[in-house]
Amino acid sequence: MSGIGIRIGSLTLGQRPAIAVPLTNVDIERLDTLHGADLIELRIDMFEGHLSQQGVMAAFTMARGRFDAPIIATCRSTDEGGVRPFTDNERLEILSLVTPLSDAVDIEINSAIAPDVIKLVKEAGKTVITSYHDFKRTPPLKELDAIIARCKEAGTHITKIAVMANSQDDVETMRRFTLNHHNDDIITISMGSIGMGSRVLFPKIGSLLTFASIKTVSALGQMSIHEVIKHLR
Repeated sequence: MSGIGIRIGSLTLGQRPAIAVPLTNVDIERLDTLHGADLIELRIDMFEGHLSQQGVMAAFTMARGRFDAPIIATCRSTDEGGVRPFTDNERLEILSLVTPLSDAVDIEINSAIAPDVIKLVKEAGKTVITSYHDFKRTPPLKELDAIIARCKEAGTHITKIAVMANSQDDVETMRRFTLNHHNDDIITISMGSIGMGSRVLFPKIGSLLTFASIKTVSALGQMSIHEVIKHLR
């Protein structure tokens, strides 16, 4: 899968900016509508209450039955913004369980389990998203280029890069990076209040999708689904 037309489940990306909403197990139980979102990202590391394998799988099954939208499974490491302190082995076990119930799986390129997750997701015929997060800075273009090259070499289908914008120059760096790689199946985000506008700008210039909140906010500067739809649709 490469270029315009890459798919997550039944959704073909690249034809228009897509919107994903991060949800928890509690969100799934309470929501009746996705308010126009195209995809669901189930953030397992943000799930509430006692977590059992059965409970996690039940949340995915409920999401599949309740909403007609592809599901991205994410169990983020605490090093890159995750909430629950899962070990790598625990995360690998969880992602192995939910991959059959998902359409795509997100794994950090810097994670020790990235090769194992990429292998299991590909073997399941699902879409691999490899991600990179920096909550302190925006790396220079050469460093960003090296990150996407690592993700491609690892066998990703989609590369997601989310970095902190401390100035408008940082947003400009990510804008240039997005334009340079607009045909490389990327998701790009400038996080923080300074980068808020990137969540509706970058999808217009090459980022395959953006993330917006209904109830759960998964990153700094994330806009509401209603704000994002107003600007993108």
